[in-house]
Amino acid sequence: MTTGRGRQAYSDEYAAAHGRFSLIPAGYVFLLDGSRVLLQLRSGTGYYDGWWGASAAGHVDAGESVVHGTVREAAEEIGVAVEPADLVPLTTMHRTGPTSATVEQRVDFFFACRSWSGEPRLLETTASDLRWFDLADLPERVVHHERFVLEQLRDGTLAPITAFGFDPGSARDAASDAGSVAGIRADAAHDGISYGTATRDDIPGLIAFWQVAGENDGRPIDTPDAVARQLERDPDALIVARAEGRIVGTVIAGYDGWRAHLYRLAVLPSHRRRGIARELMRRAEARLAAFGVSRIDAMVLEYNDLGQSLWSSLGYTQQSDWRRWVRGV
Repeated sequence: MTTGRGRQAYSDEYAAAHGRFSLIPAGYVFLLDGSRVLLQLRSGTGYYDGWWGASAAGHVDAGESVVHGTVREAAEEIGVAVEPADLVPLTTMHRTGPTSATVEQRVDFFFACRSWSGEPRLLETTASDLRWFDLADLPERVVHHERFVLEQLRDGTLAPITAFGFDPGSARDAASDAGSVAGIRADAAHDGISYGTATRDDIPGLIAFWQVAGENDGRPIDTPDAVARQLERDPDALIVARAEGRIVGTVIAGYDGWRAHLYRLAVLPSHRRRGIARELMRRAEARLAAFGVSRIDAMVLEYNDLGQSLWSSLGYTQQSDWRRWVRGV
């Protein structure tokens, strides 16, 4: 290795001992519009032809960052200009294929993008169609590992680091239609979980739950009196998920006659990525819709990447021109 303060390069000896295995990097971007995603139909590539795939995707060139590679692919494949800052990381996937061939060993970087310049259009012969699909109604044939990402994005269960293909014969690897994977996940998501509204008897459990599952250390300390006042004022607003009687998830769907507001969406860390947050949201939105509201807003922590992924998949968008102002009383 080189010496000094500069960046070091691996020596030939080190490479000979440790450089026998490599991964092929690729960048993917999904253009999102509300709950819709833009997909292209692969054609003439020799890989998943006739299947729908990402809005744009491709291998990262030597000496090129995955961010700039993904921006380049978006311009080359569908003619849109994407700013690097508008690429929102979804997941980094370590993926292997059905064989042990070198070409099957991959690391895929998935991004979402909601802001771009230009009208998407096909510019290359590697695709024969370009269409918008609702995340809840994906076409039958979507490339397996890309469907895996889209479904978990939709459900708010997508982890920052994922692995795919290392469990040969699993449902997610063998599935070729929307129902196979989604149905398995839906059954698992609600297995043993019950939903309802909180009562005064739940106050100690709620406070203990928020101490573990809450993610904002700057909020006022929860007290039994404060929770009791909320339950008294609007008994049906606080929706809870329970596993064997224990609170594992909450959301408060408040309506003051003018604004519909969601807050305290939280799931116990041990029960995350099971669809609980999405079911809580479905119930909360149904409650607010019954009041005839035209818009719902929510408070989401800036650094809560998992939470932001869920809100985005449900069609919520950030209002960058607004800021929350607070004052203690």
